[in-house]
Amino acid sequence: MAERICFFARVQTPDILERVEFYSQDIKALRDLGYDVSIATRVHHLRPADLYYVWWWTWAFAPLAMGKMLGKPVIVAGVLDRDYYDRNLPPHRWVQRRVLANADANVFVSRHEIEEHSRTFRINNPRYAPLTVDTAAYHPAAAERDPGMVFTVGWTEEHNARRKCFPEIVEAAILVCRARAGVRFVLAGEHGGYYPRLQAMIDEAGMQERIHFPGVFTREEKIAHMQRCTVYLQPSRYEGFGMAIAEAMSCGAPVITSPAGEVVHVAGPDALMVDGTRPDQIAAAVQRLLDDPALRDDYGRRARARMESLFSYERRRDEIGAVVREVLARHAGGAAPAPAAPRPDR
Repeated sequence: MAERICFFARVQTPDILERVEFYSQDIKALRDLGYDVSIATRVHHLRPADLYYVWWWTWAFAPLAMGKMLGKPVIVAGVLDRDYYDRNLPPHRWVQRRVLANADANVFVSRHEIEEHSRTFRINNPRYAPLTVDTAAYHPAAAERDPGMVFTVGWTEEHNARRKCFPEIVEAAILVCRARAGVRFVLAGEHGGYYPRLQAMIDEAGMQERIHFPGVFTREEKIAHMQRCTVYLQPSRYEGFGMAIAEAMSCGAPVITSPAGEVVHVAGPDALMVDGTRPDQIAAAVQRLLDDPALRDDYGRRARARMESLFSYERRRDEIGAVVREVLARHAGGAAPAPAAPRPDR
């Protein structure tokens, strides 16, 4: 009989687990590994299981307590953005510290965060397993790219919009549109509280026809735009991983981003790096790629090759599987397999 894993993520509606790649990816990985996976999005959905697999330290206290009560191991995965942590209320910070210290394994998607947080927190069994991309779904298309489309994905809630440099992107887009005809910017994603300010910047510049915020895209629409865009633009002040950047790279899009957080390891030398706080630098990088088809093709080929070699779905599946087997074996009193050496991400 397959061992039972209860996957817990505190989300508003269960469909989010299907739409958000890092949730759906881990659920698929656990099932592909042969485990019997049940889903819980609220505390009262938690059921007895052989192991509890939780996304986010903020919401892990209840499944951790249940696991301890039943004598079952708990693994917590996620991104521990220090800025979000510092903005949390003291009780939330206390919960996160307790979970980090008492979970049977803490799986980080970022080497940067393991190095940073190990200096501050007591973390039991920290493990690195980067997010990865379904390279079969996110792949280059045979059709020609749209010669004038610059694409971005992001939620415009204020903190997230500022972190992902949306005001600077809009300023840069205005500069590029004023300098050349035939270019348009598509900034997809859920409209948040900062969206009206961004739209006001566009309206004031008279660029409504060339800079668009179309709202939420389906997965298929997002992939189609990543396959068709001339440039994928995602500067940032901080990224715990940079999932959309990896997805665009897997689609063979030439990417402009910033050496912020884990992006250094994810994109490496295979994306064009800029200071995300400088609209002039962003605009100059966009124009550089628009002007140089050979450079675009070179970045696109290298980006796709990087995702296939370092960040394919199979890597996440295998590394999560190794953590789960180790924790279950240790809990059963057997000889836990030695952790695999981390793969170099160059």
